[in-house]
Amino acid sequence: MADLPALPEWQLLRLPKAGSRPDECEDAGLVWDPAEPGVDGAGRPVQSLYAAVSDGASESLLARAWAEQLVGDVIDSMRLNGDWWREPEHLARDLIERSTWRWESFLAQYQENRAAQGRPITWYEQPGLEKGAFATVLGAEIRGTLLDTGDTRWSWHAFALGDSCLFQIRDGAVHTSFPVTDLAEFGITPMLLGSRNRDWELVARRMTVAHGELAPGDELLLATDALAAWTLAGEAAGMLPGRQLAALAPQGEEQFAEWIAHQRSGGHMRNDDVTLIRTWVRAEA
Repeated sequence: MADLPALPEWQLLRLPKAGSRPDECEDAGLVWDPAEPGVDGAGRPVQSLYAAVSDGASESLLARAWAEQLVGDVIDSMRLNGDWWREPEHLARDLIERSTWRWESFLAQYQENRAAQGRPITWYEQPGLEKGAFATVLGAEIRGTLLDTGDTRWSWHAFALGDSCLFQIRDGAVHTSFPVTDLAEFGITPMLLGSRNRDWELVARRMTVAHGELAPGDELLLATDALAAWTLAGEAAGMLPGRQLAALAPQGEEQFAEWIAHQRSGGHMRNDDVTLIRTWVRAEA
């Protein structure tokens, strides 16, 4: 039996709003590469790369902490639920049970630490804690499946709440955009996941799920809303945004930060936190 080829390479870049410190960034991103291959529902060998991005809602208290927790919870829920896209309601239930329990534990520790520092929770912070934190979330699994022929089929499966987006890039152009496909949709209040939301059935109804096949050389981008909107605008203008990011991102965080600053100053990108996860299937795959 042939071996599964190596997983796609990946890169994670994250920047705060202009004028903010890195530790004030309310976006979060995470990539996880399991050490061992698994099997799918049909018993075939598979190898998966998991990725997630989240954009914390600034108007909610502790949005940064919630976004950072969510990306880990999303990856755990995807990897522990096998072919999770077949029954997304099970994924929603697992995610809500996991994230709400962990959030309560985080809040207890947070309040204990504040008290120990001589800064106990104030009366005006209490309503915010009770209301909870909110964030968009996007999770994706990139999977290589070993077929009976010995060939490997690469595919992606993703789910989303809100306007963080996945883009499948082919030859520099946007081949697929999920869940937002129209630039005008970024003007609408996005769907958010709340840290106090225990209604997993409601979350399951609001989640959107998509999948696609990856060809050798394809890239998959996960981006929070400011960069996602720039990508769709660039595609509409015929600018091949995927090619721009493919040339820019490997130069590292400093060059990426300079480019983001230029886009903001020129009015091409909204001044907001930016997170990009970029993965690409090797051309020889």
